[in-house]
Amino acid sequence: MGIPIDEEDCPVCEEFKDGWIFTYGDLVTLLLCFFILLFSMCKYEIEKFKSVAESFKPLPAGTPFMEEGNDSVVEQISKNVENTELGDSTNVTAESRGVVVSFSAQAFFEPESSELTADARKELQRFAQLLFLLPNPIQIEGHTDNVPVAFSDTFKSNWDLSAARAAAVADFLLTATNLEGGNVQIAGFADTRPLGTNDSPSGRSRNRRIEVIVDDN
Repeated sequence: MGIPIDEEDCPVCEEFKDGWIFTYGDLVTLLLCFFILLFSMCKYEIEKFKSVAESFKPLPAGTPFMEEGNDSVVEQISKNVENTELGDSTNVTAESRGVVVSFSAQAFFEPESSELTADARKELQRFAQLLFLLPNPIQIEGHTDNVPVAFSDTFKSNWDLSAARAAAVADFLLTATNLEGGNVQIAGFADTRPLGTNDSPSGRSRNRRIEVIVDDN
């Protein structure tokens, strides 16, 4: 049998004087839960961003634009421009060269000018928010009708005007986004690629346009 020990002489039975450690432990536990909650929220946002960005990734050749559970690139861009004041003057199509966003030149520029209007800048700013998610190469093309531009020191022909308008749009988009300059090309085609006849006002209006081509190949 063991020898009885007085409770006052037992080291095991000494009064625990560091009770603060329990409060400290509770605090650490609460902080851990708080950071786990923050991490779970951040992870959700990352997954959400990845989900959106995934829908804009280049599609393999021959792959249809529509994918189950995701909006196509065409639909994403269409939704973006439909909610702007330029919706009626913008057309989005899927072609062999990529997704083509066609903006009416009348909505972007004054006649015989390459300076973007205030409305064009506002709407391009919104369009740029979509473009910055795209890793795809982008080409911006300027097109005119067959009516010669008034000869001046600035524009000597429709070739100059179409190229200058494409450059103006490209400069604005590069400034408004983090797009790399190497991913953006510009071209001016004057009246060599008409969409309609140049024999009518409506046809000439269709031909005066800016096209942003998102390469999906």
